[in-house]
Amino acid sequence: MTIGLNCVSAENNTLIMSSEVEEDELKIKNEEDRTGDLVGASEDGHYNISFDDGYNGYCINYGDEEATKGNNFIVKDTSEAINRQSKESIGNELKTFFVEYYDIAMQDTVKTQHIIWHFSDDFTGKRVDSKLMEEIKATSSQKIIPDHGAVKKINNTTEAVFDFEVLQSTNPGHQNFFAYKITYRDIVQAIINETNNNNSNLTNDTLKNESTPTTPENKTNTSENTPVIPKNKTENIKAQIKEDNTKNDISNENDSKDSKSHKSYLKKHVTGYNFIPALIILLLGTLLLVKYARD
Repeated sequence: MTIGLNCVSAENNTLIMSSEVEEDELKIKNEEDRTGDLVGASEDGHYNISFDDGYNGYCINYGDEEATKGNNFIVKDTSEAINRQSKESIGNELKTFFVEYYDIAMQDTVKTQHIIWHFSDDFTGKRVDSKLMEEIKATSSQKIIPDHGAVKKINNTTEAVFDFEVLQSTNPGHQNFFAYKITYRDIVQAIINETNNNNSNLTNDTLKNESTPTTPENKTNTSENTPVIPKNKTENIKAQIKEDNTKNDISNENDSKDSKSHKSYLKKHVTGYNFIPALIILLLGTLLLVKYARD
């Protein structure tokens, strides 16, 4: 049975138009917490079949009994995907194939199944390009792809977020599956949301800094560090300035009155220098009278 995969299919993948950082982190945590959960096959088959947890999966046990709709599987992390000959984990190689070679993985579901069998069961066939296999192995050795949250730019407007898991069959002799889920999101909207989130954090930081007293260290760049004062605080400051000016006017008026009173006080207590000219005139007059009396 052949099942095609549309990159933006409403059935197998979800196209979202927003990307809040907190929501993405929560989704990743929720996916990681699903290890050990029980899920069921939504259809029969062995390649790119759907499961009731929203993932699609490819068989990683060539030759075993394929899944039947309703079969149960246990969620495992991708380290449980192994090569049945060497017993080594192939999880990162398969994740690398889906993320770094996205176009090839989405192009042909039969070819993708054969490539996966090459890693899990040393399968060879006309759809398995040995050169491509070596490239995937070399790339996977240089980078670890997480089970949840890997992001790849698809085009100028869209990026894909990947989730991976291994589904272990509860039926002996039945195939296990390497499963994936791709969520597509709009790049422009993601940038807008991230910018809004940063602006919100900046506003909160500014409000917190309003209560912090200015010190010589943070006076160095007042144009950048001066907090925005809310309207009600501005009105309170204006009222305070008016009150201070009124107090200053009263203080200046009192100072003026005190100054005048002080000058008057000093005038009253000047020593008798103003009576000297009168005494001299009186003395000269007396001498003249005595002189004329003798004559």
